[in-house]
Parts: sequence; C-alpha cells; structure tokens
Amino acid sequence: MSDPCLTEVGWTGSALRLAGRLKPNGAVPEIELLLRERDGDGLLRMPASVERGEGHVLFKAQVDVSCAVGGDPLPGGLWEAALSIGAPMERSVVPLGRDRAPGLDASPRRRFLPGSCTVIVYFGADGDLTIDVGGRSHVAGSVAADALSWDERREEIIVGGHLGLRELSAPVSATLILAERHSRHTYEVIAMLEDRPGRLGYTAAVPVTRAFIDDPLPRGTWDVSLCLGFSGMHREMRLLAPGEPVDVQVWRRLRHVRVVSTSAPGPLTITVGRV
Repeated sequence: MSDPCLTEVGWTGSALRLAGRLKPNGAVPEIELLLRERDGDGLLRMPASVERGEGHVLFKAQVDVSCAVGGDPLPGGLWEAALSIGAPMERSVVPLGRDRAPGLDASPRRRFLPGSCTVIVYFGADGDLTIDVGGRSHVAGSVAADALSWDERREEIIVGGHLGLRELSAPVSATLILAERHSRHTYEVIAMLEDRPGRLGYTAAVPVTRAFIDDPLPRGTWDVSLCLGFSGMHREMRLLAPGEPVDVQVWRRLRHVRVVSTSAPGPLTITVGRV
C-alpha cells in the first residue's frame, strides 16, 4: 500500500478538514485518523470516511479542536497526525503529510479558539502534519553560534550566528534566552535578524555592566538558547559555543568582575562573577 497523499488541509471554524488518497492492495480498507501527543502519552482516534476512486481510495477526516476530547478542547502541546489503515488485527500506522498533492499550500495555518488559545497546523521538518495547540515554546534541537565577541565601548557580549532557513513563509522574530543554571531565572535579549542568501543571520548584544531599559546580566552561570517565533509558534534551540570564547574583566559596583564564556564543542554558557 502506498503512503497517503494529502490533497486538502483547511479550516471550517474550529474544525480542521483533511482529505487525501492512497492506493490499496486489495479491498477498501478501514481508516482512522490518529493524533499522538509528541511529549506525552495522549492518543486520539477519529474515524475517516472512505470511498473508492479511480485506482485510489479517497479518505476524509475532520477534527474539531474546540471539542475533540469528550467535548473539551484538544489539550495544549504538539499533536502529530497519522493514519491507521486496515482491519482491526492487521492495522498499519503511517505518517500523514510527507506526500502532498502538487499545489497544496504548505504554509502554517492558524486559528484562534475562545480564551485566546492559538492553534497552528503545519508540516514539520520531516513533512509530518502537526497541530500546535497553545503556541508554547518547544525545544527544537541545537545550533552552533558562529562567533562571540566583546564590544569594549558598549561593554556587551555580541552573539552572532545563522540558521539554514532557505524559505521563510512567514515573518520571524528571535530572542536570545539566558537561563541561570541554579535558580532557572531567565534573561532575554531581542536578536536582530538579517535575511542572507540561503540562510537567516542573527545578532544579539548582551549588556554586562549597564543597560538602557533593564538591568545588565546578573551574576551567575547562564545557559544560552535562541527562541524563534513565527506564525504563532515558538521553537527554542540550545546554542553551541563557537571556537573563541570571551574572557574579560569588567567594573561593576566598585569592583572588578570576570565575565567568561565556554568554547566549542560544548553548549554556550556565560558566567558572570564567581559562582
């Protein structure tokens, strides 16, 4: 049996409509739409309507995200779509979305539920159809920073790098997030983005001794991540350290304080003062 080919993805109110086709090996099979929670054990099963077309089996399914779980909304998180195909004792589960009809719009599709909850349907890096309920930040691996430098005049650490995003289907924002290793307090800096050929560059300046709006980076050991926001979704990537670290002495509150970063190949960490 061939992999399912998606021919339609759309919204009617809070209901997500899906349609597609596949080539069966014999009789028209039973088909269920499965939604599996990526970071938990949640699993939803919904029947799909099936009919035979010219050399294909056509299927349709619908998910009303506002009342998908016994009348309650689909819980927050990431839900990956798949099809369960075949008789009860001979079922096979195949991902949904890797094969799509020519011309099918693959850009993220967003809806707002009552209570200001955002729901986004998108195709992941492997092509799987995924539903993001709530738009919370989710971990999306790691990426190496290109360079770390010290701006002596402004007394800031400059973090620069790039992402291999070849096609940007929506505006993207970026924030550098520093999480203190022991207290888990966070410190955020807006990153500037630059669209370069075949990639997206980013630059962020972390103030160490003074700042116009917020306080400078406090003492502590800070793990550094980059959070991207696009189409209501947020993906956080742990930054890996570049080859050359920063190691300087700065004047803070009438005393010298050492500011030092890690170097490749480990994760990027910035330490302010003795910890």
